[in-house]
Amino acid sequence: MTTWDAFDRRLIAKRRGIVEGFLEFLRHNTVSQNPEGVRAGGEWLAALMRRRGLEARVLETGGGPAVFGERRAPGATRTVLIYCHYDTKPAPAKEWFQPSPFEPVFRKVGDADDAAFVSFDSVPTEALAEWRVCARGASDDKGPIWCHLEALALMDELGLPPKVNLKFIFDGEEEIGSPFFGPLTEKHKDLLAADLVLVTDGPKHGSGRPTISFGARGVLKFEMTIESARRDLHSGNFAAPNPNWRLAGLLSSMAAPDGTPLIEGFEDGVAPPTPAERELMARFPLDLHGLERELGVSLPQDYLEKIMFHPTLTIRGLRSGFVGAEANTIIPHTTTVAIDIRMVKNQKLETVYRRVIEHIRAQGFDVIEGADAPLPDHLRGRAVRVSDKGGYDPAKTAADLPICREVIEAVERAHGGQQAVVTPTMGGSVPIWAFTDILRLPTILVPYANANNRQHSPNEHLRLDHLFQGVRTTAGLLVDLGRSPTKPDSA
Repeated sequence: MTTWDAFDRRLIAKRRGIVEGFLEFLRHNTVSQNPEGVRAGGEWLAALMRRRGLEARVLETGGGPAVFGERRAPGATRTVLIYCHYDTKPAPAKEWFQPSPFEPVFRKVGDADDAAFVSFDSVPTEALAEWRVCARGASDDKGPIWCHLEALALMDELGLPPKVNLKFIFDGEEEIGSPFFGPLTEKHKDLLAADLVLVTDGPKHGSGRPTISFGARGVLKFEMTIESARRDLHSGNFAAPNPNWRLAGLLSSMAAPDGTPLIEGFEDGVAPPTPAERELMARFPLDLHGLERELGVSLPQDYLEKIMFHPTLTIRGLRSGFVGAEANTIIPHTTTVAIDIRMVKNQKLETVYRRVIEHIRAQGFDVIEGADAPLPDHLRGRAVRVSDKGGYDPAKTAADLPICREVIEAVERAHGGQQAVVTPTMGGSVPIWAFTDILRLPTILVPYANANNRQHSPNEHLRLDHLFQGVRTTAGLLVDLGRSPTKPDSA
């Protein structure tokens, strides 16, 4: 029996215990907007890591604390830093089919989100891989954290030590744009020093094949508010300015009906894909028509290029007046839109933000920056308040570095030789710029969650077969990446 045969047998034997421990982690309400819950979750995580033999501590940030952990391996020539985040998106209970998003329930993999759910006690041990756990944070991003910790525990049980020095940094504010992560990284450069960064956030390819990306888009988030009268007004008895019409005009000036940004200078500096990147896209298994059928909408033929190499401007939420059963015949006195912009390599957050501000002014509006800045009466209906700004820059690691090939091969071996889906960058955003730009380290994304995990949406879930595969993948990486006597090139 080989060492990995023994590991896999032990993993099968321990699966139920792995899931039981994971449920305790999921019960912590670490929604980013719940600072007490984030802190409690971070302290619980640090304590757990110490019990499992890691040196661990909570790092203060000015916002949600980060959790750092370290395990040194005798004779190791390489240090690997693993990034995840333990905070989550909000989870309004009324939008979920289960009673509480923080009380995990289970459904079979093929069942619909509104299918009957059961508690873990009712899930048969021999069929665990056929089930999924439903809870906020299950896939994004507590599942990968749990994979790493359980991989270490199993390796310790079997006397299979990691071949690399291992460091963890678990972010407590990723879901609100990691506003303090850059300063944290700068402050703790020595503590976070490594040769390679692995990021296990995001979903795998829809086929379930191992997936690897070498970059992530940046993100800029902000809100725009237009306020007219001091209060809502009867729509028949008043002829006052309606802020919704003003906002509609502004939004239509920012992007075409198909979503193409119209802001001057918005795509300045954006570079087209290189030949090597186009080759990776050409090999990407995409069933565009199948995706259209699943979503019920038509998609552009250059879909992959749009989500990897073009910035986007998205209306992610609108708030004004009343609709449905609460509808009222009023002129709303205020309207707010939440925007996110996904940025690509060579774009900078502050530059893009200034382009947005310049565009708003060019449409005839005054701009008031900040949620608490006063609104003079003479600017009512004429000013746009811009607030809740956050985000970070995009980043990318060169795909032709030798360490990239090492990671690909290690991940494929952990998946039984299954060929990986490799992309130059992912469409989503993770603050890897802190590693590539501040620490100057190659940074590679290896997602663990199933593609249809519904991250950021109601009824988020993680397939248990992906949880167990994640444990195996982490163990494989911690051994295989220690085989090379040389250090990887810089990012």
